[in-house]
Formats: sequence, C-alpha cells, structure tokens
Amino acid sequence: MSHHAEIRSALLKETTDGTYKKHSSVKVSELVEPKVVVERRDWPGSVWGVYRATGVMKGDWDKAVGMVKAMVDDIKISKLMSPVKSMKTVEKEEDGIINYRVESIPWPLSDREGLGHVSTELVDDKTFVYAVRSVPGAKQVNKDNVLCEVFILGYVLKKLDGDKISLCSVKGIDPKGNIPEMIMSGFISDHALALGKFQKHLLKK
Repeated sequence: MSHHAEIRSALLKETTDGTYKKHSSVKVSELVEPKVVVERRDWPGSVWGVYRATGVMKGDWDKAVGMVKAMVDDIKISKLMSPVKSMKTVEKEEDGIINYRVESIPWPLSDREGLGHVSTELVDDKTFVYAVRSVPGAKQVNKDNVLCEVFILGYVLKKLDGDKISLCSVKGIDPKGNIPEMIMSGFISDHALALGKFQKHLLKK
C-alpha cells in the first residue's frame, strides 16, 4: 500500500471512529440538516486533538466530487473550507502530490505553512475521499511563517438517497506556537460553517 493510500484509509477510519465525543453544536442554515455537531477525539502528543464535523446537503453528486477533487490545486475552491493564502504543487507522486500551502491566521499571530501529501480517490460510486498528511521531516520555507503539522486532514463525500450528500470534514492539526483559546474556538466553529459555504457553491448555476 502506498503512503497516499494509507493516508486515505486512515481518513476513512476517522469518519467512523467511535471514540469521538461531542465538542459543540453549530447552526449552519444552508444545510438540509442545519444542526452540525462538531466532535473531538484525543491524538497522542497533541494538545488540540482531532475535530470532525459532518453536514448533510443537497446537490449534484458529480459536481460535489469535482469540487472536492479541485481542492488539490484550486485555491478558490480550497478557500471554501479553510483560510488558504497561497498553495502550489511541489512534486507529483505516483497517486498524489506534495503540496505547499500557507493559511492565514488573525493578526498579530504568524501565518501557518505546511508541506503535505495530498491525494483523492473515488472509493466506490458512493464514496469520494480527499486526504492530507504532513510530509515527515518537512522544513520551514518562509521564516515569517510557522511550520505546522497535519496528522490527518481531509473530506469524505458520501452519496445518500435522492440528491442528498453527506460531507464529513476531519481536521487534525498541530498549529505549533501559542494559539489563544478564543482564536482556536473560532477555527472550530469555522470548521462547521465551511460546510455551508460548500453547499452554497454546490447549488450555484
């Protein structure tokens, strides 16, 4: 199994992991089911742990798959789900890429950067996966940024009955440095609200 395949498999397991506990509930009015429960589980060696949020939306399945697939190298689509400032493909691999990206953090904190293995897979006709994990031993590129670590991150689309689609977002990131709790709480809420942004874009003609 390639490292990309292993990362995708690990992400799929996160979507069904029973050790997650409810962290908060966020109203996302754009979704079919507006109440989005954000869940959290511990991660060895991490203060922040891993967060999971799942939303049920409606729309065209093929378009939804295309949107998630585009997150590999399309900054406009990526910005729906996270505050991406810049991104570029550094290297193409057998079944994925190595991607460098910078994400905006509220002033006066430094932006975060990372180098990650990124890949997608249509697992079957009802499941699509986009998965990311940091490249081991990655070095800081920009001295003004902070190099963060991604244990596991990604999105899993599931085709439901009719035109309904489930989108599960998993984020396990160590942002490094000191992040005030208020800012971290905002990130967690944004995690759920991003599902609404995805839904709005999905329904655009």
